[in-house]
Amino acid sequence: MVRYSTGSPLRGVATLIAVVALVAGACSGGGASTAPGGGASTSPAGGASTAPSSGGSSGTVHVAIVNKDMTADEVKAAVKAEGGLTVGNWTYAATDELIKQFEAYVKSTYDADIKLTYTGTQSPSEYLTKLAAAKQANNAAPYDVIAVEENYWYDANQQGLVEDVLPSGLIPNQSLVLDGFVHAPQSIAFQSTAYPGVVYNKTKAPFVKSLMDLANPQLKGKVTIPAPGDITAGGFLLGVAAELGKDYKDPNQMKEVVDWVVANILPNVAQVTTDQPTLQQLFESGQTDVVTFWNSLARLEYLGGHTDAALLVPKTIYPANGYLWVPKGAQHPVLAQIFMNWRLAPEVQFPNAWPIDHGKWSELSEGFLGPSYVNLVPDWFKADYNTYYPTLDQIQSSFKSIDWKAYNESAKVFQDYYKQKLGQ
Repeated sequence: MVRYSTGSPLRGVATLIAVVALVAGACSGGGASTAPGGGASTSPAGGASTAPSSGGSSGTVHVAIVNKDMTADEVKAAVKAEGGLTVGNWTYAATDELIKQFEAYVKSTYDADIKLTYTGTQSPSEYLTKLAAAKQANNAAPYDVIAVEENYWYDANQQGLVEDVLPSGLIPNQSLVLDGFVHAPQSIAFQSTAYPGVVYNKTKAPFVKSLMDLANPQLKGKVTIPAPGDITAGGFLLGVAAELGKDYKDPNQMKEVVDWVVANILPNVAQVTTDQPTLQQLFESGQTDVVTFWNSLARLEYLGGHTDAALLVPKTIYPANGYLWVPKGAQHPVLAQIFMNWRLAPEVQFPNAWPIDHGKWSELSEGFLGPSYVNLVPDWFKADYNTYYPTLDQIQSSFKSIDWKAYNESAKVFQDYYKQKLGQ
C-alpha cells in the first residue's frame, strides 16, 4: 500500500527513561529509551526511535519467542549474531529511507551493523503462500516480520503461521497503542486509518461523490479498478456493497455487487490494476481522472504537488489497517521484535525529522494509534491534517470493523467470481 522540506523535531512527547536503560551504553551515542508507560524521546541518530527499558532490579527484560530474560549485553549480542532481518510489506515510496533509518537506529542503540531486507508487494497473499510452503517443507520462514493488512494476519493465524510475540520486553511501545488495535498475543497495528479508496481529479470529475458515481458516462475510459485477488479489490467491493445495501458476508449478494460493477463501472475502465506506479502515471498524466487504490494515495498526490487530487470519503468506511506480526520459524526473532517496537515509536509513526518530502511522509504516517501520537502532527500539515486524516474520536467511533472470518469465507467466492467476470 502506499503509500525537501521536513517538519520540525517532535515536541510534546515525554522523554521518560527507565531507571536502568536496556541499552544504556548505546544511549550515550544518541539513542532514546522509553518505558512502557511513557512517551518517546527524539534522538539524532537512526530515526529517533525508542528502545526497550530494563525489567527491574535484575536488569533484564523478558523477550518473547526466545522466551528468555535477557540483559542489555545479551540483547546486544543477539542483535549482532542475527545480523539482519527480512520484512514483508508494501511498496512504499520512502522504502530506502525507512531502511536507512532503521539500520542507523540499530547501530546507535545496539552498536551493531545489520542489514534490513525490505520486500514489497501489492499482493500480500504472496507472503502467506511462501510461509505456508516453508512450513510444509519444514524450512525456516523466509520473513521475520510481516507488515500488511489485518486480514492476512487473520488468515495466517488460521493456518498456524503466526508466533506469539505480545507482550514482550522488547516491544514497550505496545503500551502507546489503543487496545482495539492489538490482537494479543500475536499482532499489533501500525496504521489506524487505511482503507481502499478512490482518488479523483476534483477539477475534471467534481461530480464524484460516491463509488456508484464511477458509473457516470462522463468517465468513459477514465477509471481504474483493482485487480482481483487481494484486499484492495475486496475493500473496493465492500464499499460498493455498502452503497448497494448488500451484505459482504453473503457471497451470493457479493456476486450481485460484482455483476453491478461489471455492468456499470467496467465500461468506463481504462485499466484493471493495483500497481501503484502505473496508477500514479495514469493519474498524473491525465490519462485517468479516477483511480482506485488506497486512501493514502490522495495524500501522496496532493502533497506531491498535484493539488487537484481529492479523496472520495464514502459514507461507510471499512478499514484494512496494516498489522505487524512475526511468522513461526522466523530466523531473527530478536531483531523482529526490535523492528516492531521501532515501527510503533511516535517518531517513526510521525517521521517529521526524516529527510523525505511531504508526500512520502504522508504514506508512512497513517493516523493516530492512540492519544500519545495526537500532538505530533507537524506544523506544515496542521491546517490540512483533518482533511486527509480523521480525528482520534472518529477513528474510535466511525470506522466499521470487518468480520475477517466472514469476509475470508465470502471472499473466496466473490473474488473468484470477480476474476471470472473480468476475464482474467
